[in-house]
Amino acid sequence: MTFQERVKALFAKETYLKSDGALDTRKLLKRTLVLMLFIFLLYYIGFQFYQRLGWDKNAVVQRFITDFGVPGVALYVYIVDLFVLPLSVDLMWPFVMDWHPLLAIVVMGTASVAGAFSAYLFGRLVGLIPLFRRWVLRQSGTHTEQLITKYGIWAIVISGLTPLPFSTICTVAGIVELKVHLVLLSITIRYVRMALYYLIFAGLIVIG
Repeated sequence: MTFQERVKALFAKETYLKSDGALDTRKLLKRTLVLMLFIFLLYYIGFQFYQRLGWDKNAVVQRFITDFGVPGVALYVYIVDLFVLPLSVDLMWPFVMDWHPLLAIVVMGTASVAGAFSAYLFGRLVGLIPLFRRWVLRQSGTHTEQLITKYGIWAIVISGLTPLPFSTICTVAGIVELKVHLVLLSITIRYVRMALYYLIFAGLIVIG
């Protein structure tokens, strides 16, 4: 297998499932580590440029960050975790690292939980319409429905910590009608995820 094929296989969602439908944890952990390293590297490089260009002392930039504030960050995270978009909540970390740690974790965690639960409710609604139900399940891929069927709420917990499509899995969880209280409990894993990432990003700033 060539290097290009290895990279493609690593980032193909279908390869997360083995032939028996079980989750390929080795592949998932490998991709999680690769993406985390990539995100942290980009953040570290960006932070170095941010300081070297003097933007940390630039009044215009500081005003933008202040105006962007809690509502802007919360709205962005909510939308990203509600819809299936080629975006990441991690793009917000540069804007919140000057906040109090608890504020950053609570704002991003709560917005993420709200977005995920909205995706679940959307899935419940879609599940009532057979035509839309079939279309959404087809678009999400058979692997997503298999994950939910086999692992239940643990699929949500795992996707909340890894690169598995969190919003997609929450939507499908609604379509297959996982119990509301279990879904609410499982999506709180996002608070843990945000806390871990905050600690790591804060460590990168200290190193920088």
